[in-house]
Amino acid sequence: MSIEAKYFESDKNYLLKTVQAFSKDVLLEKWTSLAYAGYMQQENPLGLEDDFTLFIKQEIGKGACILDEAYELIAAVYRYKYGENQLSFLWDGRTHMEYYDDEWRKTFLQWTATLCAHKDVYRSIVKAALAHEGVNNEFLSISLRRCVLKHFNVRLTRAQRLLAISA
Repeated sequence: MSIEAKYFESDKNYLLKTVQAFSKDVLLEKWTSLAYAGYMQQENPLGLEDDFTLFIKQEIGKGACILDEAYELIAAVYRYKYGENQLSFLWDGRTHMEYYDDEWRKTFLQWTATLCAHKDVYRSIVKAALAHEGVNNEFLSISLRRCVLKHFNVRLTRAQRLLAISA
């Protein structure tokens, strides 16, 4: 039996994984917007728009190319912190998928807004956006992953490929 095999049809963690996969593209786009906002706040606090800042604003969406692995890490941290096997009772008429989607999006945007206040995070995304086509952004991706792991106090063990969240 594979790791991804479903044990229970309505297991909360499977619903969370589905929601996270479904909303990934939209959230990565919002993350790049938050990176631009972090860049402007830290590097250009007066908000002056010259040719360079307008170019960054136009190209910032291309920075999403390095966010896939970091997104998966943040999603795994969320499932670890808020995942459990039992579904809760919902009294507002929404489905569990709608509820978990709303909660995931709110939490993700809060966490990434906090991350984008850090220089290493927003600079990595801006550099990836400004890099030429075909440039290997692996170094920027590793830098971003390191920042995410440090922020959440998470340690990845290679032998077991498990997340270990330190207290």
